[in-house]
Amino acid sequence: MYCRYCGRELQEGADFCLGCGKELVPGKVPVTKKMYEYEIFRLKPPKETKNPGVAASLGFILGWLLLGPVGYIYLGQWNWFWITFVIQIVAYPVTLFVVYPLFPILFAIHQYQMAKDLNEILVLERKGYMMEVEGESGDGTPDEGI
Repeated sequence: MYCRYCGRELQEGADFCLGCGKELVPGKVPVTKKMYEYEIFRLKPPKETKNPGVAASLGFILGWLLLGPVGYIYLGQWNWFWITFVIQIVAYPVTLFVVYPLFPILFAIHQYQMAKDLNEILVLERKGYMMEVEGESGDGTPDEGI
């Protein structure tokens, strides 16, 4: 099974994820490999806290100018910037701009929640809850046998 927050594989019976430090909610099964098996969808831990209001404002205001993904740059999530930028470029002409009024709202909601999640990850990291998985280096790549 995989963590629904960061996508890292979970140890059986784990109370929290060793990748992001989030507590696993009892009774809810973490997401399987579906989305998070790919590095491109994972959240990158920030160096400092981010203001969710600023992230949401950037997504909402710039969303009307077709620049809604810029809020992801503020959050340091370049992977999400490129994913949503491509989706936006494809979705507008395909839907004949029907989605135009929806995207700013979606960007604001998603960027607000992402900022909150990133701040939680940062707090856990500062408290020392962020631990490396055995056999992996700090960059997330498996160590070679020594």
